[in-house]
Amino acid sequence: MSLNSASLNSASSNSASLCPRPRWVSLLDEGEAPVDLPAQGYRLKVVSGAATIDAADEAGHFYAAVTLDQLRDLYPDGIPDVAIVDWPAIAQRGVMLDVSRGKVPTVETLELLIDRLARLKINVVQLYLEHTYAHPGHSEAWAEATPYTAADVARLRTFAVQRQVDLVGQQNALGHMERWLEHPRYAPLAALPGGYRNDQGGHEPAACVDPALPEAFELVAELVSNVALAFESPFVHVGLDEPIDLNPSVWDAIFDVPGAPVPWEHVDNGAFCVPLPEPRRTQYLQWVQRLRALPALEGRQMLMWADVMAPHPELLAEVPEGVTLVEWGYESTHPFDARCARIAAAGHPLWVAPGTSSWSSMSGRIVNMTGNVRAAVDAAQRYGAEGLLMCDWGNLGHFQYLPVSWPGFLTAAALSWNPSSTPDVADGLARFVAHDEALVEATWRLGHANDLITPCAPEAGTLAALLTDESAAVLLMAGGMTAAMLTAVDDELSDCIQRAVGSTGGDLDGRLWADEIAAAAAWLRLGVSRARSQLGWPGALDESLWANEVERLLEEHRRLWLARNRASGIDHSIAMLRHVTGTLAVIAQQEEISHGVDHA
Repeated sequence: MSLNSASLNSASSNSASLCPRPRWVSLLDEGEAPVDLPAQGYRLKVVSGAATIDAADEAGHFYAAVTLDQLRDLYPDGIPDVAIVDWPAIAQRGVMLDVSRGKVPTVETLELLIDRLARLKINVVQLYLEHTYAHPGHSEAWAEATPYTAADVARLRTFAVQRQVDLVGQQNALGHMERWLEHPRYAPLAALPGGYRNDQGGHEPAACVDPALPEAFELVAELVSNVALAFESPFVHVGLDEPIDLNPSVWDAIFDVPGAPVPWEHVDNGAFCVPLPEPRRTQYLQWVQRLRALPALEGRQMLMWADVMAPHPELLAEVPEGVTLVEWGYESTHPFDARCARIAAAGHPLWVAPGTSSWSSMSGRIVNMTGNVRAAVDAAQRYGAEGLLMCDWGNLGHFQYLPVSWPGFLTAAALSWNPSSTPDVADGLARFVAHDEALVEATWRLGHANDLITPCAPEAGTLAALLTDESAAVLLMAGGMTAAMLTAVDDELSDCIQRAVGSTGGDLDGRLWADEIAAAAAWLRLGVSRARSQLGWPGALDESLWANEVERLLEEHRRLWLARNRASGIDHSIAMLRHVTGTLAVIAQQEEISHGVDHA
């Protein structure tokens, strides 16, 4: 990440540190520049320190100014003469923030995030909403959630538009509605009253409204319309993913009920999805058609998740015009190619949605994230996707701190703008986001720590599993994990802490970033200690030291949470951390620690 600002010796070095990297760069007219500028495109020329800009539209002017600002950062003693012609490969380049299942970021946090993302040429920010928008007349659903008001959304939208960012509301409108259905007023609308239960004691609360009930559609129509009108975007996202309650056999498979078949086993080599039996399949399609016809959505494009279409490709022919299907998947092996091919062949607009690999892992999984984004971008290019949406979910208590997600944000920004590039993500973070090499080095190494243990557990990640799952250590040892691997991980996590604590921080946010990385690494060191204790390997903390460290980190977790987020969710997150670390003798059975499968 060292910076040589003396000169630009070639066209490749000219663009190497810009993020995203431009498509075409020349030293004083070396070669032929593209003539036509597509939407969001620009020409930037700097000669003898004077810059001229030609752009296709207002967005192009903004992105030219972003590139010029980056050049000034790279070359504080004067920008070498250069010409750049640039435009994005994917028109809609987005980040989706889960603001419903844990953290509800303050408006100030969202503004800081939007500003930084805009300077990486991200032009869509979606807020994933379940019960964290203050819908008039429904206060029982959001009263304890410190929700966003219409005034909050208006302020954020004004801020975003000034930076060429479209602020989009995503109101889930079928499944993932457990925080509505837990209230007596809405409970009768559930597709699976009382939720899922099996003879082995497995239970999930009711999460999906019944598409056969007119009253259920009246509710979601009101919610979707409220969000569409408040956000004023040309897009509105209605979710519709994972309607598991419409097929309880999917729950049976998730809970490993003896003898239960795996309904998704034969779909795209076993990639998770929710096959629907009749009449639920027909009801689902009719639900999509009725949402599309809502007056509040007239003139807007309706986005919806595409997972139900995977086991039922025949439904693609019935999806109405004005619907964009968003294909999501968060492992590097996700079958983006096969699923996007079917959607494109049916003639529907398409977005792809990889993920930051941060949620549940606490540390991030940068290797998986990079492969996941690359697979999504490759499919987007191959099948003409109009958008990419980088997802950052809040599963299982929203443990991850914001810095852990930044490698994913920057990777998505860089590759969705210029898929032919091979971005140096750590370099981009250090130059244009954190402005601190030691801090980024700590973040980067934390995001690779999972890979020191093989085989590496998917989804939540190995290190978080060691902390949160009592059976993980034994299973991983059976798979090949050794004491030496745990020692290597412990040393790496200790080094991350030292690098974070020793960084300059730069500003208030930089200091907060450092504290968040140090806390994440410290939590994961507890997982290493738990594994050593369970396996009888040396190096485990004794019981009193374990309890003291847990209490210290819980106090720090509360402080760090409130530094960026509103107060709702913190008590639930701390209760979950207390539960998984075993510091409470009894957890009340009435306390619902789990809230369903969290779109992972």
